[in-house]
Amino acid sequence: MTVRFQVWHDIEMRRVIPLFLWYPLTIIALVLTIFFYYSLTPETQPKKTPQVAGAYDNILNQSSMTLAVFAKTEQIPILPPIESSLIAADARPKIIQTFLEKHQCPMEPTENYAKRYVAIADKYNLDFRLIPAISMQESNCCKKIPGGSNNCWGYGIYGDQVVVFNSYEAGIETVAETLARNYTSKGLMEPDEIMRKYTPQSKGSWAAGVLHFMYEMK
Repeated sequence: MTVRFQVWHDIEMRRVIPLFLWYPLTIIALVLTIFFYYSLTPETQPKKTPQVAGAYDNILNQSSMTLAVFAKTEQIPILPPIESSLIAADARPKIIQTFLEKHQCPMEPTENYAKRYVAIADKYNLDFRLIPAISMQESNCCKKIPGGSNNCWGYGIYGDQVVVFNSYEAGIETVAETLARNYTSKGLMEPDEIMRKYTPQSKGSWAAGVLHFMYEMK
């Protein structure tokens, strides 16, 4: 009996001892884990990469990273904004050229005169369409003028009195300078306002005609 009991006792102790050892070992391991975790510095702790929701957001995130890397290695040039007024200014000579060719104006070459119209309009701060429109209203775009006058704008023409210009260019310059000095500088900007002084005998038809031709050059 004594031998059998001793054998049973040894077997039971082998089973019980691991149970007793498991609890303290577990506690020790947990304490060591916590200690080592908090002993890590912020620089040595693993960084978490934020999750970006959705494939589209992920693409945007990758693009931003690529741009940031590129910015470090190369200066990105910043282009000045394109002003809409510059685009319009570039188109103005072509608009007038098309207008002159449409109405078969004898100003040749039309490209040169179109550029001249724009340059003079800018010089005197006028609507670039105004003087070509007046020429169309007064002389059917220079086709009906006193012989040799180069006066397409009805400028200073009263009965037998005719103002003669040496060239179309001189006429454009004089008409523009007069409009700027005696009309637009005094607040007479619109064709109906100009009409009251430029051609007072007209009862609205002159202004209506000028506006019509200006709208053709939009």
